[in-house]
Amino acid sequence: MIRVPIKLRRVADESYDVRIGRGLGPRLTVALRKKPLGRRYVIVTDSHLTRHGESLLAAFRRRGLTADLVSFPAGEGSKSRRVRDEIEDGIIRLGAGRDTALLALGGGVVGDLVGFVAATFMRGIPYIQVPTTLIGMVDSSIGGKAGINHPAGKNLIGAFHQPSAVYIDVDYLKSLPDRHYASGLAEVVKYGVVADRALFSSLETHLERIQKREPDLMSRVIEACCRIKAKVVMEDPNESNRRKILNYGHTVGHAIETLSGFRLAHGEAVSIGMVAEASVAVRLGMLTLEAAERIAGLCERTGLPTAVPPALTPAAILEVARHDKKNRLGRIAYALPIRIGAMASERGEYAVEADDALVTEVLQDMRRLRPKPRTLMA
Repeated sequence: MIRVPIKLRRVADESYDVRIGRGLGPRLTVALRKKPLGRRYVIVTDSHLTRHGESLLAAFRRRGLTADLVSFPAGEGSKSRRVRDEIEDGIIRLGAGRDTALLALGGGVVGDLVGFVAATFMRGIPYIQVPTTLIGMVDSSIGGKAGINHPAGKNLIGAFHQPSAVYIDVDYLKSLPDRHYASGLAEVVKYGVVADRALFSSLETHLERIQKREPDLMSRVIEACCRIKAKVVMEDPNESNRRKILNYGHTVGHAIETLSGFRLAHGEAVSIGMVAEASVAVRLGMLTLEAAERIAGLCERTGLPTAVPPALTPAAILEVARHDKKNRLGRIAYALPIRIGAMASERGEYAVEADDALVTEVLQDMRRLRPKPRTLMA
């Protein structure tokens, strides 16, 4: 037998900065003029943000940077193979090559799609995240997760590809619809539960001001979330263990979001998922009932749903949840809190298994709750 060893010890510096402030969108062109990422840039956005995309494109061209704009239909339904192909076709028509850098201008759908295209186009090109939604600012733009959905579940096809920079311009929050702003607050609540009880308490105390989108306060809230995400990502960049805590609420939430046909916003489904998974933790003796009630109460005050839609059966939810990436040997695993600010681990693993019968009871109880009407925020 002939043996040919191939020894690859890859050491790569994928460090980058997350910048948070006001008016940062147009100002990022100054940084790219001083330290270019490529010889040309393609801004990718969705149909709801075309005006912002054209404004940013004009800023690039004023700085003498070669840039183009590509857009696709807004919505979770675009996080698909078809739209990924359309983006790739579009940048190929523009003559993009390895000297091209992409810029994702939008929410989580835009960031995930653009990151995945950047990870695979020409076997990898740089990209920048410019999130315009609260979910994008506090969560999806950081950490390099990129991908698309599959009929079997969310984010089943994807890659880890870290952005070269993240620019969070809180001024974009001004034009974000109330429903999508509340959806983003679900992820902020999640960070408080998984890692920062002071953040959670601050949300309880200052929720009215946060709902008014005060820029200075929101900058601090976003910074707190980004620091938590950054710490977890630096410890576990490829989600082999500790990073799984950030999936709190997402095992059940992703299944509900998928079964709703994406009529539920991501944060709305995650809110239901957080309440459900907190209830699972209570029944397993991991979490106090008082803590679970605080989580549900904060979600309700934020204007988020906390009841499972009656049309969705526990069996259907669990069937979709079986495709979750945390699962092993077909058993569903959950990220479960043990108190506000800390998560459970079993034998050093942050993905905890729970019996299907127990979870079914929780989901069935939550189907009996009367869904509260969505509240509009000030």
